[in-house]
Amino acid sequence: MSEITKITAQKRRGRYNIFIDGTYAFPVSETTLVDYRLAKGMVLTAETVAQIKSSEVTAMGLEIGLTYISHQSRTSKEVSDRLAKEDLPADVIQKVLTRLTDLGFLDDADYAHRYIEEHLKMGELGPRTLQHKLQQKGLKPDLLANELAAIPTTAWLDAAVRAGQKNLRHHQHRAYKDQLQRLRVALMQKGFDDTTIQTAIATIDPQPDPEAESDLLKLEAAKQWRLKYDDRERKQKVKTTLFRKGFDVEAIDEVLDDLAES
Repeated sequence: MSEITKITAQKRRGRYNIFIDGTYAFPVSETTLVDYRLAKGMVLTAETVAQIKSSEVTAMGLEIGLTYISHQSRTSKEVSDRLAKEDLPADVIQKVLTRLTDLGFLDDADYAHRYIEEHLKMGELGPRTLQHKLQQKGLKPDLLANELAAIPTTAWLDAAVRAGQKNLRHHQHRAYKDQLQRLRVALMQKGFDDTTIQTAIATIDPQPDPEAESDLLKLEAAKQWRLKYDDRERKQKVKTTLFRKGFDVEAIDEVLDDLAES
């Protein structure tokens, strides 16, 4: 049997030092202090001390978990991974997850719902990529399937348009055909289906700028022409390169004829 002879507050708020039989024994959180009604003069058995220390580990894990989710919403897996970095036992991690869930701080279904809704309003990913992203956060496939199934296909159009407009701005100094090809590929990689991609492109309605394209072709052709090609193959190599960049064949021939004569 041991007796608590002194309890002092640490500088860190909500933390206390427990002294047993005149000697410092262990620290506790305010939660543990209240749960066990620890007070000066209280007599503790070895079993009770072990329980207190075990509870303190859980309390510490709970504190870490609460701090982690206070900055932004997290999934159960993200919290579990964070706790594991502190080398907490698996049973303690599970207790913390259960406690946070009971308190309403962890709800994977609500997390998925809010994440998807927010993305529909401001994001640029399609349902396939978004599902993969959320699965990496530890959300179960069946949960995500149910959430995504409740959203009509047309609801993804705004996100596709945002992604498409951003992609076009990024590639505005490329040939028109190249812009369109990169746009389609980008939207496909972001997880949109073919119907949504086609509708998004029709909504954005990108138009060619013949004058700007002509200037761009001349600039690119001149740059390629200066490369160290053999004179006999220069024209064909430059033509192939410009064609791959999306320029019109007839326009390429015209520009290259001018370069060859200059």
